[in-house]
Amino acid sequence: MIEVISYLFIFIGLIMIITAVVGCNRLPGYFCKMHAATVGDAVGCPFVLIGIAIQSEFSLKIIILVVILLIVNPAGSYMLNRFALTQKDEIDNAGE
Repeated sequence: MIEVISYLFIFIGLIMIITAVVGCNRLPGYFCKMHAATVGDAVGCPFVLIGIAIQSEFSLKIIILVVILLIVNPAGSYMLNRFALTQKDEIDNAGE
């Protein structure tokens, strides 16, 4: 039963990461792509790591890594988007 739960967590995480990759390729504009990447990192990676932690009998290192990811990923994405707002004209013209 534990293995099924851990595989379910890993599967959900991989689906979120694959959805983020598709979103990064298909969505228009920097901010839409950044949103897709942020959701994939902030939600998908912790699910995969929690699944791995369940399989390895709750390794403390993996749990600490999940907590760090949940704090650092949204903060880093916020800082990147905040900087991009100040450089919006250059970002919009970069694809032309």
